[in-house]
Amino acid sequence: MKSKTLLLSAAGVATLLIPAVLYPQFGAEPAQETVHTVADPAQAQAQASNENTFERPAADDPYPLGEWGKDGWNAPWSVGMGERTRIDGSTPAHSGDQSLRVLYPKGRVGPEESGAQAPFTLAKAREYYVSMWIRFDADFSWGTTQYAGKVGIGLAGGDWCSGGQTCDGTNGFSSRFIWRRAGGEAALYYYHMDKKDKYGDYVSLERNGSVVHWPKGEWVNIVQRVKVNTVTGGQANPDGEIEVFYNGQSAAEVTGLRFVENDDQVDTAYFDSFAGGATTEFAPQNDSYIWYDDIKVATDPADICELGNHCP
Repeated sequence: MKSKTLLLSAAGVATLLIPAVLYPQFGAEPAQETVHTVADPAQAQAQASNENTFERPAADDPYPLGEWGKDGWNAPWSVGMGERTRIDGSTPAHSGDQSLRVLYPKGRVGPEESGAQAPFTLAKAREYYVSMWIRFDADFSWGTTQYAGKVGIGLAGGDWCSGGQTCDGTNGFSSRFIWRRAGGEAALYYYHMDKKDKYGDYVSLERNGSVVHWPKGEWVNIVQRVKVNTVTGGQANPDGEIEVFYNGQSAAEVTGLRFVENDDQVDTAYFDSFAGGATTEFAPQNDSYIWYDDIKVATDPADICELGNHCP
C-alpha cells in the first residue's frame, strides 16, 4: 500500500502535567501523562506509515507507546497503553495472526483506569480518513446503570477542542466514536465551532434505516472521513464535513461544519477509548475487552481498501 501519511518515530521519556478536564458523560482527561519525546529533534524525520496490523510485536506482550513507535506511530503522550493493552495471538484476528486487545476493567471509568489513550501525530492535511477493525468481547458490559464510553481511534486537529470547551476556531476540533445507552448504540461524537451541546454533538450511525448497535463477538469495520472547512479573510466557511462508513456503507454524514478560522488542519489520529462517564454508574459490570486490528490512516481514499477498494 502506498503511504500517504507521515508519522514520526519516538524515543525517550518525560512527564507532562496537564490540567484535568472533566467529561460529565465520558470521564476525565488525565492530570499526568507519560510523554515519549524524540531524543534528537534533528532526527525527528519521517517514518512513513499509515497502517498497523499488530503482527510485529511478540504475542502476549503489552503494547506501550515505544512499541507503537517501532511500528511508525508517534504520540507525545499515552495513558493506559502499557497497563491495559496486550498483543493477542490466541483470539482470531481480523487478518494475520495478531490483534491489539484493550482492557476496560470491572468497576473502573475514565482514561486513567480504563482503556487507553494516545494522540498519534499526522502530517497536516485538510482531509483525512481513518479506518479500524474492531471486535467487542462477547461478554462486553456497556455499563452499570448508566451507559457510555469512547471507542477506538478518531481524528482531531490543533488543540483538539473537547471536554466541554468552547470551540472558538483557534483551539482545534475533534471527532471520535462512542457507545451509548444500554444496547451499545454506535455514534459519532464531535466538537466544532457551532456545537449545540456544551459537551459535544452526537449523530447515531444508521444502516438501512436502523440505528447501528456495536455487535459483540464479531469483527466490524468503521471508517471516518474528516474534511476541515476553508477560511476566507480570517472567517470560517461552513463547508467542513464528517462522514462515517460502517462495513463499507455510509452510516452518517454531517456537512456545513465550521471547525477552524485559522490554519489548523487534521494533524492527529486520536486513540481515545475508555468506559464512562465520570462516576461508577458507567463502569463495566465485568472485565471487558475490545480488539483492534488493521488500523489505517490516509489522505487518499484509494489507500483505504475497506471503502470498496478490494482488500487483499
